[in-house]
Amino acid sequence: MANLTRRIARRLGLRYVERKAKVIGNVTLGKGVFVAADAEVVSEGNETIVVGDYSFILRGALLLPSGGKIIIGRNVGINPYTVIYGHGGVEIGNDVLIATSCVIISANHNFSRLDIPINSQGLTCRGIRIEDDVWLGARVTVLDGVKIGRGAVIGAGAVVTHDIPPEAIAVGVPARVIGTRAEKNGSQQHP
Repeated sequence: MANLTRRIARRLGLRYVERKAKVIGNVTLGKGVFVAADAEVVSEGNETIVVGDYSFILRGALLLPSGGKIIIGRNVGINPYTVIYGHGGVEIGNDVLIATSCVIISANHNFSRLDIPINSQGLTCRGIRIEDDVWLGARVTVLDGVKIGRGAVIGAGAVVTHDIPPEAIAVGVPARVIGTRAEKNGSQQHP
């Protein structure tokens, strides 16, 4: 029954937030957005979360701006147990697929000093941008300061520590480009 209700709500462009989901604070949900039970989309104070039309956030996902912002485009899929921290700002384009258990963290602990604990040295927060039509495979980690170009594919388990160009296929720890989508398809699809 819940799946039928969710599909009807989506078709009608209505937001559907399941009962055990937490959507708290300065959160804007677009038309047809679905937030599953046990997902948490929580902001405090001046923090901002915007979720574009027809996007979904599934069970156990956690979106916390942590003093920054999280902006998600339309038709984005955030699958179970994904964690997005928006300290330095996270921008996710349209038509992005984020598989299960991905971690997107737009902050990094400073640790250069040995005379004080790491947790007392503050954070560096540069932000993360994931452009349109990107696919992050299961358990991908995206670290602060990274831009992932339009149409890129990041293989399961990769750790993205530097920018990935458009339409690239990247895998590994740290993620490295092993080809492009055009090469894989044997033709150029975009001018």
